[in-house]
Amino acid sequence: MTAPVVLDKLAYSIPNFAKAVDMSVEAVRQQIRDGKLVVGYPNSKPIISRTEGERWLKALPTERA
Repeated sequence: MTAPVVLDKLAYSIPNFAKAVDMSVEAVRQQIRDGKLVVGYPNSKPIISRTEGERWLKALPTERA
C-alpha cells in the first residue's frame, strides 16, 4: 500500500509538484495544457498552489482509463 500524497508547501514549481505526486514534469505540463491543473504566475515562473494541487488530486479518476 502506498502512502497518501501530502502537499506540505503553500505552492510548488512544476518540477517540485511533479516530484511530490510522483509524475513526470511532462505529464504535469500536459495536465496544465489540458486545463485540468491551473497554475498561477507571481512572476514569469508558474507555480501550483497547494489548494489547486489538492483539488486536482481529488478530481482524478478512481479507475484506469
